Amino acid sequence: MSSAQNHTESLELKQSVEELGIFFEKTNLTPMEARVFALLLVSDPPELDFFAIQRFLGASKSTISNSLKRLLNDGRVDYMTKPGDRRRYFKVSPDKWLRRLKEQAATVSPIATTMNQIIAMREGTGSTEFNQQLCEIQSFFKFLSEEIEGVMQRWNKQTGIDSKKK
Repeated sequence: MSSAQNHTESLELKQSVEELGIFFEKTNLTPMEARVFALLLVSDPPELDFFAIQRFLGASKSTISNSLKRLLNDGRVDYMTKPGDRRRYFKVSPDKWLRRLKEQAATVSPIATTMNQIIAMREGTGSTEFNQQLCEIQSFFKFLSEEIEGVMQRWNKQTGIDSKKK
């Protein structure tokens, strides 16, 4: 591969990481956390050491370190070591990430219940239009909760999770 071709692919990869990073910022990650996560999703091999991440993203050690700590605590990223190598290699943790996504989906039902309480507390207030809007939000979360429950049951059946003990 020529140096020019390698440079072009590197620029394309940087642009892809940037675009994915912007998307993942919408999932409550800081801009740098989002870019680290995006890089680990598209890198080949799928694990990178600290300095490779820092070099690619051109960020300070402390920024990369803080981003990796949060991603590790968040369950999106794990690390591994290799025999004879003192470095830690960071990689996306699909199992933990999926578990986290399922946990987030499970928060919809409590929101619907909380909305019921709020609506009951507001009963008899003079803000009819606002109360109706809250009822619409509650209705949406109730619907979403029921749908998510069905989706999760179908997902578990499709993947065989019902029959597996973890």
